[in-house]
Amino acid sequence: MVGLFSCIFVKATQRSRISNVHATEIKRGMGGLHGNKSSAFPSYHNATTSSTSFIGGGDGSMILDHEICILNGDLNYRIDTMSRDIVIKAIQSGNLAKLLERDQLLVSRRKNPTFGLKAFTELPIQFDPTYKYDIGSNIYDSSEKHRTPAWCDRILYRGPGKIKQLQYRRHELRASDHRPVSGDFIIRVKTILPDKRDKVWEECQQRFQSAKSRLVREIKFVILRRTMHMLTRKFSRIQYLRDVLGLSVEEARDLIQTQPS
Repeated sequence: MVGLFSCIFVKATQRSRISNVHATEIKRGMGGLHGNKSSAFPSYHNATTSSTSFIGGGDGSMILDHEICILNGDLNYRIDTMSRDIVIKAIQSGNLAKLLERDQLLVSRRKNPTFGLKAFTELPIQFDPTYKYDIGSNIYDSSEKHRTPAWCDRILYRGPGKIKQLQYRRHELRASDHRPVSGDFIIRVKTILPDKRDKVWEECQQRFQSAKSRLVREIKFVILRRTMHMLTRKFSRIQYLRDVLGLSVEEARDLIQTQPS
């Protein structure tokens, strides 16, 4: 397997509300040299204004620059330090909690503070491991490799306050050695109403001009008050020089001007 093919279906009635759709592909095998089984990163972003802005100061080129991110695919995480027989017995007895304690993804989220997916949320898993089955049957891998069952297929999301997952389940389709998983989400989508936006913009401009005029008046008042204070001091000094020292008004002014303020 050298890649994943992802499809996103949209109701015809909602198509006009979707724009700026982009897709890309990344080689994940052998250090980025070759195609390999990978994960899909559909993401959603709705900018607050026409001058697109992204969270965290990004430019939109990275997945985490976007407000709402959904990560799904064959993430290939396995169950650590547990034999295949023990795993299958736990599945048959319904003891999934025992297996989830050793799930590599959940362990990394709990113990590694720098784990890249720590910012994402995953609903509690309440279904059997989705990999690996004999194609067309309900039997876990009976080939020579006898792979240990694991929750390889996952859905995680990020977008605090903007996205909520309602369901997380697997489906019993036998066309693959994986069982597909699905999630139902409610996503709060920001939209712009041009008429209301223009009205708010006009109100903001009026408030700004009002605040600007008030600030100018306050500055002018401060300058006037300081000027009056300086003039009062100056005339008081002229009167002292004239009445006490007997200088003329012109001599007093010349003397004051030659002194540092």
